[in-house]
Amino acid sequence: MIIPDANLLIYAHDEASPWHAKARAWWEKVLSGTEPVGIPWVVVLAVTRLLTHPHICENPLIPSQVRSIVENWMSYPQVRLIHLSENALSRFFDLLEEAGSGGNLTTDALIAIHSLEHSATIYSNDRDFDRFSGIKRINPLT
Repeated sequence: MIIPDANLLIYAHDEASPWHAKARAWWEKVLSGTEPVGIPWVVVLAVTRLLTHPHICENPLIPSQVRSIVENWMSYPQVRLIHLSENALSRFFDLLEEAGSGGNLTTDALIAIHSLEHSATIYSNDRDFDRFSGIKRINPLT
């Protein structure tokens, strides 16, 4: 299973991003493939927050535009929202303790738990995922 990080999905839709072309090509390839894609709620939230933020995006979208984008992803048969088990809470804190930090790592730790619970690979250019043992990360932009 592929779990895309929000950064790649944002780059794929933000034409002002220097990584737009590579991220868009990667995402289109994923969507046209057959490998299962799991998108955690936290990724949907981050994409919505950042693509609609006027200080982050040069041409911010409105919520209905992001909704259309996300609903389009979900229309592909191999794409679905993924959820966590009841064991996720303690595993989440275990990862943060193992990394020796919280702060900006908290969202990454939550995505990492999704990866562990679904035996998935995280696709991201964020090296912070490498701080968690047992996580497989691929950077499709390199």
